[in-house]
Amino acid sequence: MTNVFDADAAFGLMCQVEVGDGPDTAIFVAPIAELAFGLHPIARDIANYRRSRALARVADSA
Repeated sequence: MTNVFDADAAFGLMCQVEVGDGPDTAIFVAPIAELAFGLHPIARDIANYRRSRALARVADSA
């Protein structure tokens, strides 16, 4: 993960992931809530963020 930025209410927190080295490096940008962190220490914080985003979407649609 090389960058994290806020895409506001539309997409929330986004992250940039670079895979590979040199000229063949692939760059992906994805919502941080959609990535799997397994047993990484940040996983609990991401799960809480994912829940808060889901609750906000439900509240906005009501």
